[in-house]
Amino acid sequence: MHRQRGFSLIELIFALVVLTIVIMTTLTMFAERSRRLQQAGEMMIAYQALSNQAELVRRMNYPALDTFAATPEDEFDVSASLLAVLSPYKTNIEIEVIRPEVKRVTMTIRWSKPERVASLELIRVDTGASNLW
Repeated sequence: MHRQRGFSLIELIFALVVLTIVIMTTLTMFAERSRRLQQAGEMMIAYQALSNQAELVRRMNYPALDTFAATPEDEFDVSASLLAVLSPYKTNIEIEVIRPEVKRVTMTIRWSKPERVASLELIRVDTGASNLW
């Protein structure tokens, strides 16, 4: 018998298939990681904008919430440059009177396709004190 050198064609094809699977899995992982990092960044920006808006709502006089509710939706008072990363986006503020001295303020941001949503809810109570507490 003579000695064989090298690999057979089947061994080479099998090695290429395994290598292809490894490379495709790695590329898919990196693409998914990038997508999730972008989503996480967008979510952080959305909740920062909601937090800023919540602070503005918290500092409003309790009676002023009624006139605030009458303003058109899709208007946050936070900087538009903060939300520009999420363009196109929609904002909404809903004020629900639970009792005469208690109101629920729900702030929502919607962006992206498929639609992503971040929302924050506050309960405001008329304590009779100043707007800072």
